[in-house]
Amino acid sequence: MIGIFFPQRVALKLDGCSYSPQVLKKAITVSSHAPSFLLGSKLLSVVGGIKISGRQLNKLTTRIGSEIVAAQGVRRAAYFDQPLPRKPQEPATPISLAVVSNDGGMMQTRRAGGGRGVHDPHWRETKNALFLRMNSISFDADPHPHLPACFADPRQMKTLLAGINTESIAGPEANQLAEETPSNWRPEVLYRTCLSSLADSEAFGRMMACEADSRGFYCARKQAYVADGLPYNWTIQKRYFPSFVPILDFVHAIEHLYVAARHVTEDDASAWQLFRRWSEVCWQGQILDVITELRTHQQRLGEPPPDCDATDSRRVVAKAIGYFETNASRMKYAEYRQAGLPTTSAHMESFVKELNYRVKSTEKFWNDGPSGEAILAIRSAALSDDNRLNSHLCNRPGQPFRPNIKQPKPSLANAS
Repeated sequence: MIGIFFPQRVALKLDGCSYSPQVLKKAITVSSHAPSFLLGSKLLSVVGGIKISGRQLNKLTTRIGSEIVAAQGVRRAAYFDQPLPRKPQEPATPISLAVVSNDGGMMQTRRAGGGRGVHDPHWRETKNALFLRMNSISFDADPHPHLPACFADPRQMKTLLAGINTESIAGPEANQLAEETPSNWRPEVLYRTCLSSLADSEAFGRMMACEADSRGFYCARKQAYVADGLPYNWTIQKRYFPSFVPILDFVHAIEHLYVAARHVTEDDASAWQLFRRWSEVCWQGQILDVITELRTHQQRLGEPPPDCDATDSRRVVAKAIGYFETNASRMKYAEYRQAGLPTTSAHMESFVKELNYRVKSTEKFWNDGPSGEAILAIRSAALSDDNRLNSHLCNRPGQPFRPNIKQPKPSLANAS
């Protein structure tokens, strides 16, 4: 009957989508982890006996993801509306080490409102952040002063550094590296939460600050901010995390070292030897020595003319010098290890890969509007250790009415 509704809908958390809370929970959980809505639909049918089409899963995910985004916006507004200076939120238990990392990613989007199909396809950058609660031990001296074996093995580095020719590198060095003895000098991850958005860097920095405060990170005993060399990363760090020790990811640093080494040497073997030496010096936090050598090579090669190609050795070396001079204050790796801080963003890179498993491929296109932001919110919530996706689903309010109920069609007998 039209106008009649079940009075317990709000208490039972029923809304206008005609699914019970438990069915909705299963649908969103599958949508957050399955590589596609179509596969998610099949999993629901086979494993749970629930019939929901891939298109409907898409709509449900956009709806719930948009709710999460809106709720984050409300919390963020409340955080920044506090009078200055803001009092940081105390964590429930003391935090030994709080680590914040951020990195960019890519996902394909299309013009929203263009109807069925893909209209105006293009790549957009995602902003991603990781918040790690870690266990940390301080040391009287650098607990690992020598370059780890993995960075000294050309076979392992081949997947990281473009252009390595293992056949031209001396056999003993490539095949007779000592195994590294495991030790407890690396900080241990205890708990993580994640954020991801299509927002610009300024808006995303505000999101990160709100998330960090909710975790009690500003009251942690030790604080670190790890990222690559992109300028906006360090703008966010200076504006919202000034008390955190800024650390340039060591892996990104040695990628630049290898590119520079290839442009100042005669062959692959010489480039690898120079890279090995520079990496060892960099690992020990002596990047100024590398900069001095690079300047000597720049004098030998000459300054890059304004119209030279980007691959010109003179421009490559000049770019490397600028990169290391800009980031030198964030490359004190021996001090960081002694203080029990991380030196790489490996956990951040891992999170981006986990995120991309759901949102990125050559055949996935998300709307520039709600669906793109929603899937990022759903996926990052599902990858967080605080069960925030399930918490949202359990606490979202029901609705007293079913606004999407279909009206019965008038019969021919009653038609005027």
